[in-house]
Amino acid sequence: MSGAEKSRKRILVVFHGWPPTDGRPASGGALRAWYHVEALRDAGHDVHAVTRDQDAIPDGPPTFSSPGSLQAHVRAVEPEVLICVQPEEAPNLAGLGIPLCVDLYAPRLLEAQFQDRTGEEAVRTMEALRAADFVLFSNPRQRYFYMGLMALAGFDLREEAGAVVPLVAPQGPRRAYPTEPVFVMGGVSWPWQDPVEGLRRSVAHLEKRGVGRIVVYGGQPVIGDDEGIDLKQSLPESERLSFAGVVPYDELLAAYAKSTAALDVMAPSPEREVALAFRHVDYLGCGLPLITGPFHPLAPAIDTRGAGVVGGDVESALDHFLDDADAVRIASKAARSLARDVFSPAVCESPLLNWVERASVRSRESTPIGRWSEAQADAIAAKAEALSMSERLERFQGEVERKRGETDALVLQVRQLTQVADTLSGAIGEVAGYRREAIRVLGAQAEEARSGQIGMVEALAEARADAEKKAGELRAAAEVQARLQADVDRLREEVTLAREDIAKKSAEIVAQEAERTRLEPELEQAREEVVFAREDIAKKNAELSALESEQRRLENDLIHARQEIESLRNRGLFRR
Repeated sequence: MSGAEKSRKRILVVFHGWPPTDGRPASGGALRAWYHVEALRDAGHDVHAVTRDQDAIPDGPPTFSSPGSLQAHVRAVEPEVLICVQPEEAPNLAGLGIPLCVDLYAPRLLEAQFQDRTGEEAVRTMEALRAADFVLFSNPRQRYFYMGLMALAGFDLREEAGAVVPLVAPQGPRRAYPTEPVFVMGGVSWPWQDPVEGLRRSVAHLEKRGVGRIVVYGGQPVIGDDEGIDLKQSLPESERLSFAGVVPYDELLAAYAKSTAALDVMAPSPEREVALAFRHVDYLGCGLPLITGPFHPLAPAIDTRGAGVVGGDVESALDHFLDDADAVRIASKAARSLARDVFSPAVCESPLLNWVERASVRSRESTPIGRWSEAQADAIAAKAEALSMSERLERFQGEVERKRGETDALVLQVRQLTQVADTLSGAIGEVAGYRREAIRVLGAQAEEARSGQIGMVEALAEARADAEKKAGELRAAAEVQARLQADVDRLREEVTLAREDIAKKSAEIVAQEAERTRLEPELEQAREEVVFAREDIAKKNAELSALESEQRRLENDLIHARQEIESLRNRGLFRR
């Protein structure tokens, strides 16, 4: 058996989003996972992937709907290594005895401050780190950003606990240069990435120069309910500015390859100083020079390699590419070279491949912050469960109310049908009475005709004529009677159908009552589960209060110890 065969491992990659296939837009997490999968397969590993139900696509990877179903999928695959590109899923993969690599390619804590979710994200990040055996970062600055948090989560940083795996640049289409300068900006307009002022100044400068245009791709996220900045509402209209919206990933790369340069001029923020964005490596992979600020991690490489313009005012940077076609071509070649040398799959994915060969479960150290994070995560989970139970209770109550409404409607319908049946029965009686009255009247008229014939011989001919008339009336009455009989028969059929419908509706009422009776225990059980969930929340809050009290006691002990040391030092009894 060869060395390659010996190192072959079964690996499961967990992610969210759509892979960059089948003409779809691609999300950052899915791109990251896709490059991991491709590199691992090229290295000979047996790689499986799984994503959420909401991200399912035809012929795509299998999906999971809950922590339980994700763990069931892990048991079915039986992987030797787990790679989690979505940190929020990491706690659901912990404690399985399988080496777990968590990919922290984005500074989520810094992003969360722009969405007022810092507390929630702090717990989520700490729980992801506590679950991880190995951690990936997208650039060195992110590694430094996370190292302190890793120590708080119980990592022994004296041993290798993570690696920098940069974002992979795609191998973009063949470069083509537009006849009129076109500057592009792509990606989601997240709250922590504010390009409004840079775009406004760029548009104003192009209008002043009377040349060039700007095309903005992307905008709002294609998956999830997060919201970005509405650039259309934030910028004045201009014939120099257009919004192309979200396009399939291959179309996006083709548009980049046909443009002059990329605009990446954003307001400074801590997130921008730490994050390497997918749009950056997409630009480089398409040979697109960047116009960007000096503060983000890619700026030194762009400046050193000449792959764009870093720093200074955006107007001068635009002029650099508007006035010098050779500058565009030189910077484009430098961008493509930077992508090939630093952000190719072989270079970027190498640290991950090395770890997979020696992957193991790390020893864990319990820390106060870790215990706090665990308690907070339990409390958040309990609150989420209570909210879920409340929502289920509301749905049950709504279903019961709906069933009651349907039952009331059926009862009303039965009453209406009963009234119709009563009306039809009355109509049958009226028809029968009319028939008897017609026979009585016609019989009296015939008797009067016969008496007149006996008493008045001289009026025989007139009597015969009158009798003939009466006979005609009798025939007409018989025809009326036949029609009335047909109406009676038809009404009887309608009454029969009405009674059958009443029987059917009565059966439906009985079924609805049975359904309501069946739902009542479930409703009661839901109420009990909500009570249990609230009691559990109260218990977790009490445990959290106890932990906080213990933390305050330890802090006070530390202060007293420091004071005693300081006192001894002042008395000359203690030296470092």
